[in-house]
Amino acid sequence: MRTLRPAEVAGLLATDIVAHLATIDAAEYPHVTPIWFLWDDGIFRLTSFAGRPHLRRILANPRVGLVIDREAAPRADGQRPNRQLRVIGDAELAADPDGRWTQRIREKYSPARAALGDAGRARVLITITPKLVVALASV
Repeated sequence: MRTLRPAEVAGLLATDIVAHLATIDAAEYPHVTPIWFLWDDGIFRLTSFAGRPHLRRILANPRVGLVIDREAAPRADGQRPNRQLRVIGDAELAADPDGRWTQRIREKYSPARAALGDAGRARVLITITPKLVVALASV
């Protein structure tokens, strides 16, 4: 394992890879939810439909984890190189009433869908402030 170079970290954060958000339930078990994200000036921004279970878990316990990883095609020696960011931090929830963050995230992942609305469904902004980021590559 090696530490990712800053350009590799920036590249990983800019891609349309789905992140995996870990939240903790009342029995202290983790739950992992695939979710789109946007890296914005040192903070992760995500949005979700109001009422989703991961939002209730964040309200009860704002400590979260986030993993972003990309695996390359297998090499001739059988290794499967990957790059990954492992993040722990605190999440805050807020309304996204004008859909600003939802729109920006959609532009990253699906430009063709970016203009589509949610037909009146409320969205919640999840802001994650990292406490620790580990950025590694397998080779």
